[in-house]
Amino acid sequence: MERIAALVHLGCAKNLVDSETVVAQLINMGYSMTSDPAEASLIVVNTCGFLQSAVEEAIDNILELSRYKDAGVCEQLLVIGCMVQRYGKKLLPLLPEVDVFVGTSYYQNLGDIHPFQPPPGAQRLWLGRPGNLSDSRTPRIRSTPFYSAYLKIAEGCNNRCSFCLIPQLRGPLRSRPVPDIVAEASQMVAEGVVEINLIAQDITAYGCDRDDRMQLVQLLEALESLQGLAWVRLLYAFPGRITDSLLTTMAQSQKIVPYLDLPIQHCVPGILQAMHRGGPLPNYEKLAERIRMLLPEVALRTSIMVGFPGETDADFGELLRFVERVQFDHVGVFRFSPEAGTRAARLSGQVPDEIKQQRYHQLLELQRTISGKRLQRWIGQTLPVLIEGFHPETELLLAGRMPAQAPEVDGIAIITKGVSHPGEIRSVRITAAADYDVIGELVDFRTEPSLLREIP
Repeated sequence: MERIAALVHLGCAKNLVDSETVVAQLINMGYSMTSDPAEASLIVVNTCGFLQSAVEEAIDNILELSRYKDAGVCEQLLVIGCMVQRYGKKLLPLLPEVDVFVGTSYYQNLGDIHPFQPPPGAQRLWLGRPGNLSDSRTPRIRSTPFYSAYLKIAEGCNNRCSFCLIPQLRGPLRSRPVPDIVAEASQMVAEGVVEINLIAQDITAYGCDRDDRMQLVQLLEALESLQGLAWVRLLYAFPGRITDSLLTTMAQSQKIVPYLDLPIQHCVPGILQAMHRGGPLPNYEKLAERIRMLLPEVALRTSIMVGFPGETDADFGELLRFVERVQFDHVGVFRFSPEAGTRAARLSGQVPDEIKQQRYHQLLELQRTISGKRLQRWIGQTLPVLIEGFHPETELLLAGRMPAQAPEVDGIAIITKGVSHPGEIRSVRITAAADYDVIGELVDFRTEPSLLREIP
C-alpha cells in the first residue's frame, strides 16, 4: 500500500526551512507527499511555540487534523517543532490523538524515530537540548517558488531578550561555515534560484560564536561571485550590530538589495533595558540616518512591540513620534504577550489587553500612512522587479516585487502592461502607489509567446 504524507507548516520562514528538511526525509523513507491531509496516511504538523497565540493555533490545527484518524484515513499523526520543545511532557496527556512528539533537537533524525506509531507504553516524546545544525548536505525539498529561497546561515540565539523564548526553543547560536553556505547557495542557483533571502534568529550575530564578527561580511563577499544569483536579501539583522563595514559591503555589492530588516522593538531607553536587548543601545534615529547616507535607496523594515510592561501613555506617545520621525518603509507591530518562562512575564506594570489593542491599531494606522508616503518616491522611476506570476486576484494583471519588498510581508508591485515569465527580473516603470503596493508597466514590452498572456 502506498504511503502518503502531508505536512502542515505553522510559523516563520526559519521554521519553513525545517519543514523542507522534514519533507525530504519523508520522501527518503518512501512516502509520497500530498497537500491534502484527507489523502494522507501520515500527517505531520510543524508547530510554532514562540507565542501563546501560536500555540493555541497549533493545538486547534492538531485537533482538526486528528479527525482524519477518526475517519480511518490517517494512521499516524506526528507533531514536531517549537511547541513540542516548549511544553514537552505536558503535551502527552493533553493530546492523546498524537502518536509521536518531536522537539527541535530531532528535526534531522526522523529516520531514527520511524515508524511513527509506537506500541502502548513505548516512547512518544523525543526531546533533547537543541544543538543540531543543518548544512549543505542536509536533504531539503524547497517549498518556495523556484526562483526564490530562504538560506538559514545560523541556528539558535544568544541575545536573551526578556520577552523571548527562542534560546530555550532553539538553543545557543551556532553558525555555519562560509564555504558550506556558499555550497548550498550554489546548488540553489543551479536549480534556478535568483533571489536568496539570508535568515537566522539574528544574522548580524553570524560568526560571533566563533569570535569572528566579520564573518557576515566575508559571507556576502563570497556570495558576490556566484554567477546567476541576482538578489541577496538580509533579514532579521539586530540593530546593535550594524557596522560600517557591513553597510559599505552592501553599498558596493551588485547583488545585495538595498533592504534591511532591523527589529528594534521599541525606542524608549527604559523599556529597551527592561527588554534586555543587549549591549549599549544604539541611537536608532542616528542609525537610520547612517544607513540611508551609505545606502540612499535602502528600504528599512522593523518590528515594534506595544504594551510591554511599564509602557506608559507618555512612552507610547514617544514611540509614535519616533516612528513619524524615522519614516520606516515597513513596520510589523506586535502586542506584548506575557509568555510563561520569560522574565518579562513576571515584570510589574503589565498593560491591560484593551490598551495594547488600542496602541496596536493606532501604530498600524500611522504606519499605513507612512508606508504609502514612502512608496510615492518610486513613482516615475524605472526599477527592477522580480516577476512572480499573475496577480493573486486576477489574471489580467501580473505581480512581482521590487528590491524594497521582501517575500510575503511587504506588499507587491502590480504590473498593468507587458508580458513576462515568473522568475524573471524585469525593468518596470512605476506609475502609481497605494498604501503598501506600487503599480507599474514593463518598459521592455515583449511580443513573443509567453507563459503569461499579454496584458491589454
